[in-house]
Amino acid sequence: DDLNLLHRGGAEGLAWAQQQARRFIEAGGAFAPGWQARLHGIGQGFVARRLSPGGSADLLACSWFLLQQERA
Repeated sequence: DDLNLLHRGGAEGLAWAQQQARRFIEAGGAFAPGWQARLHGIGQGFVARRLSPGGSADLLACSWFLLQQERA
């Protein structure tokens, strides 16, 4: 659960965001053809609902940074 999503969108906004993430992953995530367009559409939905997954986004960025350090 992302507390920033909960704060900005309430329980409904958090549930919507979780549903979008679940559907994206179930459809194959970034390994499925056309994933960029689907992800862009999800992003537009976040903007329209004024949702920002702040805590999760920070964790993802940190994880990506650490992964890149291991590859160096």
